[in-house]
Amino acid sequence: MSDGTRKTDEDRLIYQLTIHRDLVGWVIIKLAQSGIRSQRTTGNNPKGDILIINSNDASRVKEIISSIHNQYNAVNPNELQFTLDRTSTNQPHIEIKTTYLFGKAINEIIDTGTVIAVVSAEKISQPGKAKFFQAGIVYAENIPLSQFMDVESQE
Repeated sequence: MSDGTRKTDEDRLIYQLTIHRDLVGWVIIKLAQSGIRSQRTTGNNPKGDILIINSNDASRVKEIISSIHNQYNAVNPNELQFTLDRTSTNQPHIEIKTTYLFGKAINEIIDTGTVIAVVSAEKISQPGKAKFFQAGIVYAENIPLSQFMDVESQE
């Protein structure tokens, strides 16, 4: 709203939902480019935002998400994400976040038991990264908006 009008709570919510929708679409496209079938879940699905159709693709999905993370973040040897693989589920999901991820939200993601990866447009707290590592969940953070906004409208 660059015309000088004040943003309402509704405007901010619509903006966050738009970011979420577009980031989900972008991740699905990235997976499809690697031959992995996935689908968007229904709103507020407690299992995650993207379902991986073939559970045998879970390890490849983790590699792709880790690669996305490394593309947009400096590689830190202390954050190598593939040393623990504790997630085993017949319904692997990816969780998408659009705001800073920390605290209770980290625990809720881990507690689903179905999330194998998290993709965030913002940062993930250091303690959150450590908890994901212990749970065998890979992550990609700090994905620039310019990479995924309006992917659904691109032909």
